[in-house]
Formats: sequence, C-alpha cells, structure tokens
Amino acid sequence: MTRRRLALGLLTTVMLAAAAPVRAGEIQPHMLGWEQVFRIEFAPVPKGTTTVLEGVLTNVSPYNLTGIRLLVDVLDASGQMTSQQLSFVPGGLGGGDHVPFSISVVPAPAYRVRVYTYDRAERSREPFFR
Repeated sequence: MTRRRLALGLLTTVMLAAAAPVRAGEIQPHMLGWEQVFRIEFAPVPKGTTTVLEGVLTNVSPYNLTGIRLLVDVLDASGQMTSQQLSFVPGGLGGGDHVPFSISVVPAPAYRVRVYTYDRAERSREPFFR
C-alpha cells in the first residue's frame, strides 16, 4: 500500500510540475510572410501624457482580408523591446484598399508595428440570405 501511495504521489507531482505556468516570451506574428500582403506606415504623435501611433494599413494583395490584428512592440533607446500590445483593426480590407489606424501607447523612444493575424475572406457564389 505504501508503494502505491508513493507512486501516486510521484505521478501527481510530475503532472503538476508539467502543468506549471512557464514565463511567457516575446509574441511573434502568427502569419508568416505578412509583409508581402500588407504595407504599414505609421508615426508616433505625442498627445498629453500618452502617445498615439497614427498610421495607414494597406492590403497589397488581391484578396479580401478580415480579422486583422496589429502587434505593437514598444522599444527602448537601444532597440530592445520593453512591452507589446495587440490592437484590432475594425472591418476588413479588400485588395488594394487601405485603412487608417490610431493606437494609444506608452511614450517610448521607438516602436515597431507588425501584422499579428488576419483571415482571408472567401467570396460565396450564393447570397447569404434569399
């Protein structure tokens, strides 16, 4: 009986150790090659005690894209990332379309904006409603 309890205790410890949270690292874009689908232009604009990244996101592909989220990296003076945040771009973008965006961020020496995720909207041959 003691061996059985010891084995059960060891198994429980191993399972709990495997489920322990791991320190999260840097978030990376989920969509490889997003640079060939989008063009991003932005500039930081100081507004009181905060900064706003104002820019334009352009879909350079021929596809309709939805569910677009931008990943903003806040960088220190040496170019090292200090924090990250995600921002949702409302609506969608047809091929060749562009949309302005405005993202509130903490003041910093530099920023990097990348596309985190997006979905390709397929056209249906039939209307949704009849």
